[in-house]
Amino acid sequence: MPSYNSALDEIKSRLDIVDVISEYVPLKKAGQNWRGLCPFHTEKTPSFMVSPAKQIFHCFGCGTGGDIFTFLIKHEDLSFQESLNILAKKAGVTLKKIQGQSVKTEEKENLLNLHKDALIFYQQSLKQNTGAVSYLERRGITRKALELFSVGYAPAKWSALIAYLQSKGYKTEAIKKAGLITHGGKNYHDTFRNRIIFPIFNLRGEVIAFGGRVMDNSMPKYLNSSETPIFNKSRILYGLSQAKESIKKTGFAILVEGYLDVITAHIYGFTNVVAPLGTALTREHGKLIKRFTDEIVLVFDGDASGKKAAKNAIGILSENALNVKVLPLPEGEDPDSFLKKKGKNVFGDLLEKGISIVDFFVIQTGIDSRRKNNEHLLAREALVVISKIPDSVLQGYYVKLLSEKLKINEVFIREELRKIKKSPRHKIASGGDSVKASSIQSRARPMDEVYLLQLILQFPKKSGEIFNAVSMEDLEDHVTKAIFKKMKNGLTDYSALLSECDEDEKALLTELSFMSDFENPEKILKDCLNRLKSKKLQVLLHELQDKIKIAELDNDKNLLTSFQLEQQKLLKLKSTDYTGN
Repeated sequence: MPSYNSALDEIKSRLDIVDVISEYVPLKKAGQNWRGLCPFHTEKTPSFMVSPAKQIFHCFGCGTGGDIFTFLIKHEDLSFQESLNILAKKAGVTLKKIQGQSVKTEEKENLLNLHKDALIFYQQSLKQNTGAVSYLERRGITRKALELFSVGYAPAKWSALIAYLQSKGYKTEAIKKAGLITHGGKNYHDTFRNRIIFPIFNLRGEVIAFGGRVMDNSMPKYLNSSETPIFNKSRILYGLSQAKESIKKTGFAILVEGYLDVITAHIYGFTNVVAPLGTALTREHGKLIKRFTDEIVLVFDGDASGKKAAKNAIGILSENALNVKVLPLPEGEDPDSFLKKKGKNVFGDLLEKGISIVDFFVIQTGIDSRRKNNEHLLAREALVVISKIPDSVLQGYYVKLLSEKLKINEVFIREELRKIKKSPRHKIASGGDSVKASSIQSRARPMDEVYLLQLILQFPKKSGEIFNAVSMEDLEDHVTKAIFKKMKNGLTDYSALLSECDEDEKALLTELSFMSDFENPEKILKDCLNRLKSKKLQVLLHELQDKIKIAELDNDKNLLTSFQLEQQKLLKLKSTDYTGN
């Protein structure tokens, strides 16, 4: 059996990336490469490129790039190990078994099988219970919707599911680990009893958990599976498995609060609807939505808790560079009830007129008689959200809009925004540098740094000269710096380099690989090195100028003379190129 690294190379050598990606994306020949519509964002003009020569892909629209492993991981929502197993099987490569990984993989497969059988039980139970069927009919849930969302029913009996699963050969400990049974007193009993069951699917359409709703007024109204090795509720959105293609097609997603909101929306023709699993929206949810669209409309309940949930969601989604609009519902209404009362056309009209996040804060928080002199509080509340938006142009638009709506001078609004951004709380809340727009493109980075990477990739013989002339301190961008460091440490083979890079680094590397070679690399290199040198000297001169001012104020003539001599040396250096000429 091949070693881990050699197995990766062997898989890549046996599989053509064009063949692999063509199973998911229609591709057409474009010179030496292949082109298609990007599966990771909505676009009308193809910007998704695949290189058979370099065995990589890159989208010039959203910035996503990588190799066959990256593609499968992103497209199928897999771990690296899962993508490795799938591609190894496809390539006919036998992987060396690693004890911990094989046990973990086996555990996940067992949990998936267990949930699949539990779903069969719940669906059979629904067909046999006229009360549950009648309840769903009264709620307007059609047979087609029941089938699409695989809705089931958990019998009122204490141990109906556990008996069924044990008859299938599952051990009690495994059923417990899946969260389907609970220990009470001396015995185990079913977690879900006398509830409508809503299966929760991952992006591959596999059942990974369940949500249960009572049919009366007992509490809790909703009950969800506990987290397991295959289920993390902060990373799953209900209905996304069914809605992902519609989201790509329509170009936007609709976010609601509950299971029945999602199902009812589908019944009325709105198939791009998803919901969190009874919890507040998380950054992971925002990143998940960002994979399919840049546009989202929030349609939360019209009560106080719905408005509070909407405010939280606006902050999270804006932070992930999503363009957020809000459809406010009347007090006491939710999407499920509103659609049934007003119908598809009214809901659709409101959807098209979704309001901006600024309008939401102004209208929903309201400047009424009780808040007549509290415009500054409202402005700050909105600015906290606006400060998280990574797109500076969009930030500027919202600042201007907020100024107009509240009739507060834009200068004061911008000053308050600067204060919020500088606060330690903002840095912690926004995750510092970890939160970035998903569109990773070279033009958003210092071009001299990007050109140096491109020169090393396209003209490896020049790498020694570049490494001698440029230090890590000369680079500013964290992505170019990380790639440069790997290259300088000897990782020059492109395939090996790509496999060691994170998502942002891969995106930049694959973009550079599709760029045309420089016609005059000598001139480009000289210009880049001179500009980097000049930039570094300019920073030192600014620092020295501050020291000179302090020395003058302190009337310290000796120190002043020393600083002035150093300044003259730096100015002389600035007038020469990096070679000293």
